[in-house]
Amino acid sequence: MKLGVVGNGMIVGWLFRDIKVIPEITATALCVREKSREKGTELAKINGVPELYTDYGQFLAKGDFDTVYIGIANRMHYSYVKQALLAGKHVICEKPFTLSTKEAGELARIAREGQRFLWEAFKIPYGPLFPAVKENLEKIGEIRMVQCNYSQFSSRYERYQAGIITPAFDPECGGGSLYDLNIYNLHFVTALFGRPDQVQYFANQGYNGIDTSGTVVLRFGPVLGVCTAVKDSGSPCYGVIQGTKGYIRIQGPVSAGRFAELVYNDGSVVRLAEDRTDGSLTDELRVFEQKQRQGDLDFCYEMLEHTLLVEAVLEAAAQQR
Repeated sequence: MKLGVVGNGMIVGWLFRDIKVIPEITATALCVREKSREKGTELAKINGVPELYTDYGQFLAKGDFDTVYIGIANRMHYSYVKQALLAGKHVICEKPFTLSTKEAGELARIAREGQRFLWEAFKIPYGPLFPAVKENLEKIGEIRMVQCNYSQFSSRYERYQAGIITPAFDPECGGGSLYDLNIYNLHFVTALFGRPDQVQYFANQGYNGIDTSGTVVLRFGPVLGVCTAVKDSGSPCYGVIQGTKGYIRIQGPVSAGRFAELVYNDGSVVRLAEDRTDGSLTDELRVFEQKQRQGDLDFCYEMLEHTLLVEAVLEAAAQQR
């Protein structure tokens, strides 16, 4: 996989760090805004990227790569992904995929019509914890409740309180706790239980209407889901699935937990899986590269259908914000 990278933020730095241990992936070009040229030049030099662009059209037309990685502000995902697909490129887009179901559906249609790979990068199904949780669900009996908490005090929150609005706290940019953190919880619970029958969102709103923290309540038939995400305060993060015979617990955020364990009603504990990657992107990137090399579009589009489901839940929740 030859990768053309768009963006120069923290997530792009992590990408460059993590593909260094995946020899099948090579970053051949970087695209940044003109005002970020200096930062982009340094980023390309440090990571051995031979080509730097500040014009996205030229990047797509002239860059030596087959796949575009989109790591920019949420509100820009739709436009940049669409242009890349229409230019004949495969695309990896950071979460959230888009800010509306209409945009997401159009991108999925373009990808299918062009037989292009289109991935949303959200990590959960590609690491060791989620498969272990899914495989052991039946052992906890009839499931009654699933709870996920991703609480992380934002380094930008004090600036926000002082009246300085960054994209992370700007509704027009797709900021807020729902799209930034709760999206991981929603990916997790819908991957386990499917499309919810009901969606309700209760949010704490800032002075510009942004959701600085909030809880999505979902109904999956007999299973109740409670997904909480917080950027204005902190607490331990976890995922818990409760059944009549016991519960399964993930220590840490469901997207980057340290381990998953099964606890039976008699108090006995079984360690199901551990994740020692410390939040690395390598697991999902390896899967993307492998499936793309194998031409496994069916797998890609199955994951894309899941992305479209989560987009629908996000939109239903956001309308209540």
